[in-house]
Amino acid sequence: MLFNKPTTQLIASLAIWIALVLLSSPLIAEEVVDRRTSKSISFSQSDDLDKTAKDEQLKQAEANVMEPLNKEGFRTESTIKALHTGSGGYGDVFIYDASTELISDLNYDGFYHRFSVAIDVDTVYDTSYVYAKLYLSLEGGPWNYYATSGNYHIYGDSESDTFVIETELADDFPPGYYDIKIDIYNADTGQWIADYGPYEDGSLRGLPLEDSYYDDSYDGGTYPIETEIVVAGHGGSVSWWFLLLPALTIAARRCFNAR
Repeated sequence: MLFNKPTTQLIASLAIWIALVLLSSPLIAEEVVDRRTSKSISFSQSDDLDKTAKDEQLKQAEANVMEPLNKEGFRTESTIKALHTGSGGYGDVFIYDASTELISDLNYDGFYHRFSVAIDVDTVYDTSYVYAKLYLSLEGGPWNYYATSGNYHIYGDSESDTFVIETELADDFPPGYYDIKIDIYNADTGQWIADYGPYEDGSLRGLPLEDSYYDDSYDGGTYPIETEIVVAGHGGSVSWWFLLLPALTIAARRCFNAR
């Protein structure tokens, strides 16, 4: 069946407009939802990994995508733990010691996007099975989760079972002085056991950190994560009929004028 000229023009106009809408759809987002992103690895300190091995592990590590950094308010323990220093121990498993290392500051501004935390956990038993969750607080603000270690066996009060969590901050960590809090969990049951933070150990207080985007001499040492673009509106998308409305209007006018 042959179409008359007005109908052919209408079809051609619609096809062109649909193609333009499909090609430009990634650019019409009204809102980009910010997310914190980082990568972390954990390993036993006795493994004595060199930088090349750790670089490769970080490159292959799955990105940790989190809610935007919470900077409002204050830490719940700020008015409690500040009054005394704890032992870092609760019950039969406790944190004996922790230390931090600042690793990479590409633009030499004194703020680092890569750092590590070493944790020595002791137990009254011959062995216990644990893992750690780590949190960052920007200059006294709320704690923000950022990493989880692997599961590790610890042995009495041995120092050889110390494990390390090394992290690269990729996005949404502005330059500032961050405190670190460590929570220890039973790896068999998931039960919380102990915590340890800046009031127990000065090495977890006031670390000068920033993400790799602020570290503006970024040379590929970190691995930024592309976050999802969300189109604002009902249901998170824009109606295709709304986008096609101009095309329908133009085509209808052409069809009418051609008669």
